[in-house]
Amino acid sequence: MKARVSVTFVVSIIATVFFAGCGIEEPLERVAKEPKPYTNRLPDAYKNMELAETTSAEVLEEIKLNKKELVSQSESVVCCWSEKKKTYQFWLTMAAFDEESSTVARKYFLAVDEKPWHLHNEGQKLRFDCQMILDEQTLAEPYANENEKRIAIVKKMLEMTRDDFLQVRKDSKVIDTGAMMTNQTIERILYVLSQSPQLATRLVEEGGMDFDHLTLDDGRVRLILCKNVAILKIRIGKLKKIWTQE
Repeated sequence: MKARVSVTFVVSIIATVFFAGCGIEEPLERVAKEPKPYTNRLPDAYKNMELAETTSAEVLEEIKLNKKELVSQSESVVCCWSEKKKTYQFWLTMAAFDEESSTVARKYFLAVDEKPWHLHNEGQKLRFDCQMILDEQTLAEPYANENEKRIAIVKKMLEMTRDDFLQVRKDSKVIDTGAMMTNQTIERILYVLSQSPQLATRLVEEGGMDFDHLTLDDGRVRLILCKNVAILKIRIGKLKKIWTQE
């Protein structure tokens, strides 16, 4: 009898902590499986975009993940976005086009989940994926060493990302917040690299480079270089669980 009371008491304590501060809807969300989109998966629209090949017309046809998403665009950028959990979770897929060919020159996916509280959640608070074609000047610069080149490429990617977000960030609070969080995250990575430039060696390793985000959690970043294309992958949250995922 005492054992049964003890178990009941422990379960009650756990439930109280888990549901603390919740209204009626939030507990139901917490015990339900995380609905799509999952922050650990890239949307098909992002995966199907091919740099220097996919046209702006093709992107507009398939960029939306579902009917609830909204699309913002300028002359050179298209961004599809949405949110849930009362704005604690949001995501966006964005593409920037070459002015001459109207094909994809840069593509982005950002997913933020500040409250990954579901029982089946992946514990991922932020993921950022980016692929972009680098200009010849950035690649041909006479760098002192490979680490200096890698840091310069990350700086260039931040510059281009800022410019692309600037084209559409006024259209939505979601995009504006996404731009702010992306800037903050990459700036933090560059700060860590400025303090210890030798860490840039880890950027290109399969395990990536660890860094501490100022407000979210521990993060990891990886830079992949393939000819004139740079790929940046950033994950923040339960790194052991999420780093090896798509």
